[in-house]
Amino acid sequence: MRNIVKLGSEKRELQRQAEGLRPKKDRRKRNLPAFSLKPSVLPLILFCILFFAVVSFAEEKGGIKTVAVIAGDESMGRLKQPSGLFFDEIKKRLYVADSGNGRLISFDSDFKYLAELTNDTIALPTSLVKDKEGHFFVLDSGKGDIVFIDLEKKLVKSFPLSGVPSAHEQFVPGRMAIDQDNRLYIIDKLNKRIIVAEPTGVFVREITVKDKGFSGFIDVRVDDNGEIYALDTIGGQVYVFDEKGNVISRFGGRDNKNNFRFPISLAVDKNGLIYVVDQHAGKILVFDRKGVFQYAISRPGVKEGELADPSYIFIDKEGRIYTIDSNRIQVFQEEKR
Repeated sequence: MRNIVKLGSEKRELQRQAEGLRPKKDRRKRNLPAFSLKPSVLPLILFCILFFAVVSFAEEKGGIKTVAVIAGDESMGRLKQPSGLFFDEIKKRLYVADSGNGRLISFDSDFKYLAELTNDTIALPTSLVKDKEGHFFVLDSGKGDIVFIDLEKKLVKSFPLSGVPSAHEQFVPGRMAIDQDNRLYIIDKLNKRIIVAEPTGVFVREITVKDKGFSGFIDVRVDDNGEIYALDTIGGQVYVFDEKGNVISRFGGRDNKNNFRFPISLAVDKNGLIYVVDQHAGKILVFDRKGVFQYAISRPGVKEGELADPSYIFIDKEGRIYTIDSNRIQVFQEEKR
């Protein structure tokens, strides 16, 4: 009888091994303590789970919808390295500097293609703005000139900046902004400054900073109050200046919790929130006027609503967010917060 019991046990053991199961260990022989949670610990665990869930949601908010995606069609062709845009609040039209194709193109309020403007005067348009009288100013980085366009008079002419103080490096224009007095703010990339000029191109003043690690500006905007916002990509800093060019505040860097990886463009909405496009992160980071991080928009990727290689941002008065992402333009609308 003992042999039969022994054989039965061996048979069950072989079955367990054939099924890939380990034989059960007798916990009593090793005197292993049973695991249990004290009732007082459970509320703490639940609180931690809820806390981290709320923090994660606040840092990367997904409440945004895609209004339009513009990449090109048979009527307009394909976009090629677009570099700047703005939305005309009066005519309700979107204007784009399609740099690679050497043209300006326009779209209606539904973002349907309307027309293009090409001219021998425009070689490599990289930035464009519009004054209160309806005239366009286009920055041609190929020639280093400002191109003035009056559509009603069908006038297109270029002119250089004049009276600009000499600098160590050649003038290589970057992006451009315009204020309520029609003054132009042009980034001088190699000389690490912003040149302020009259609409005629006459020099007014220059804006720069002496901060350690400052590497120059990549983008500039002016709000309705005359305050100037500028972005230093390498230094990872956002600068806010008063209308005279004095530093009011700065924020950013690469040593804080919500640090920048590669900030490339910025915009300011009607509520004073500052939107910064982080190209390497594939996101739009939103800050208040004090530089306190609020939330993030979008995520990296190539699908609709995602950002693969964003390089420019613009926000209109209705709060719509326009981004240039490689050879496409996406228009977003934030859901009501």
